[in-house]
Amino acid sequence: MINKTLKYIGILSLAMYFTSCEEVIDLELPTAPPKLVVEGNIDFNTDNTPDTLSVKLSLTTDFYNPTTPKVHNAIVWVEDGEGNRYPFEEIKNTGRYINTKVKKDFVKNQYKLHIEYDNDIYEATDVLLSTPEIQQVEQRREKFFNKDYYTIRIYYKDTPRPSSNLNYYYSFSQRNNEKPELKIQTNEYSKNKIIESIFLDEDFEVGDKVLIDLHQISRNYYDYMSLLISTINNGGGPFETPITKIKGNVKNLTRPEKEALGYFRITEKQTVIHTIYEQPKP
Repeated sequence: MINKTLKYIGILSLAMYFTSCEEVIDLELPTAPPKLVVEGNIDFNTDNTPDTLSVKLSLTTDFYNPTTPKVHNAIVWVEDGEGNRYPFEEIKNTGRYINTKVKKDFVKNQYKLHIEYDNDIYEATDVLLSTPEIQQVEQRREKFFNKDYYTIRIYYKDTPRPSSNLNYYYSFSQRNNEKPELKIQTNEYSKNKIIESIFLDEDFEVGDKVLIDLHQISRNYYDYMSLLISTINNGGGPFETPITKIKGNVKNLTRPEKEALGYFRITEKQTVIHTIYEQPKP
């Protein structure tokens, strides 16, 4: 999602129209040096089968470039809390680097991502937290503002952690592989209780398949996603923080002034797939 959005970042789109002239004017927009974009979404499944974990690397580009440049031949590895390093290999010049042998550890749970590219070294860390099981999925047909909608609710049990004042949750829903909905929550008012997450899409129709992922995340990733979701939902308006200014946790150790974009997260993922079924109108 970040790659798709980045094409439009930091560029003011200008349209000039003159009633007395129909001449087309080509504007030369300034081109900033490309930045590394990291989609380091390392998500373990809940079963004990080997996970295919991936990191996507690309570069920012100018407004007129219709494609997103992929990053090839980078050195990428992840280190676990035991100090074991797992190299990630690129798949067929796609900019997607994968590994199937990283182990899930909730005790020594700090992981580090390491990237070497274009004579720069980048690193980021995150902690792995156990994600509660989705205990129930409920569909309703409800009326809002004189229009009826299908809604989906998931329920899961919060377990407070002694080392943290709050727990933080991130959920991802996607209808028929189309535009996803992103949501974040805390357990501020539901510690050690059942938490409800609601998903509403005006385009939900009978037969649609809706994929829902749930993750327990770190406070730092919660803050990052809060700002990112706010910016996307508000269309990146003039009073919003540009996405290029939303700092992730990937640091350039070689040249700190040459910042990277994106984030390295490591989570356990709970997944359900729900098919919308017919219900009577409210």
